[in-house]
Amino acid sequence: MQISPDERPERPTPTNSSSKWITLAVGLCILAGLGYFLLMPAIVEKPLEIQPETLAIEEPMQATPASPAATETVEAIDIPQQQAPVEIAVVLPTLDDSDTEAKSKLATLTPEGTLGEWLHADHLLRRSITLVDGLSRGILLQKMIKAPSPKGKFIAIKEGENIWVDPANYQRYNYLADRLNTIDSNKLVELFHMFRPLLEQAYEELGYPAEDLDNAIVAALDQILATPIPTTPVALTRESVQYKYADPKLEALPPIQKQLLRMGPDHTQKIQTKARGLREALLSGATEPVPTDNE
Repeated sequence: MQISPDERPERPTPTNSSSKWITLAVGLCILAGLGYFLLMPAIVEKPLEIQPETLAIEEPMQATPASPAATETVEAIDIPQQQAPVEIAVVLPTLDDSDTEAKSKLATLTPEGTLGEWLHADHLLRRSITLVDGLSRGILLQKMIKAPSPKGKFIAIKEGENIWVDPANYQRYNYLADRLNTIDSNKLVELFHMFRPLLEQAYEELGYPAEDLDNAIVAALDQILATPIPTTPVALTRESVQYKYADPKLEALPPIQKQLLRMGPDHTQKIQTKARGLREALLSGATEPVPTDNE
């Protein structure tokens, strides 16, 4: 499978780094379910019990750009590779024949294999690489995933000419957030060290140096961590059939951060906690073996 140009964003020539590969799916599995949740045009006339205040936002961390401009000097990020135990010998299939094994392994990351329902049956590793390539800049390539949509329609609170997000909407994302938080992080790291030669090959097929994948993964996690957390009701505007955020700063956020906002502060903070732990684990260079599926 070759990803066509219209299925991935344009990207400047990436910078080089000394490391050969990193654990690609750390970013993917945190991010993989977020692409389909768009605000839906249903307004419920509902009086507010309190008057919303001016939107206040907690200060997020700054996202790391995946590919800095050529005129800038930015230190490349190196994530230490985890060495597999010498007694374990893994014979990988070819990239073209990897779908069955990759999907079966990824399905073990969540209880009852529910994560497998979010993945396409074909070209899984290539789709994963393409998805993370986009997510490293906050771009959602929805064709790469099959995440479940929230049940019901989006509901807004309207008072006169003012519209706000109804906090009751956040319950629609309970299943998604809960499932993401049940991912076995240790097993995730193990599996993607196992598949790293194939993931490296898929990344090179997109035209990028394999060693630049470190920066892309960290940038994807940083997109999550840079999402602001509103502390007061979020104001909306409506043009045609779609809602937009009334605050220009929120409306200008990358698509992945807008999707996290729609999930609500509690869900966003839980996902950020997961992403922060994975980021720290990657950059720490821990070399202790990860428990295998047989334990």
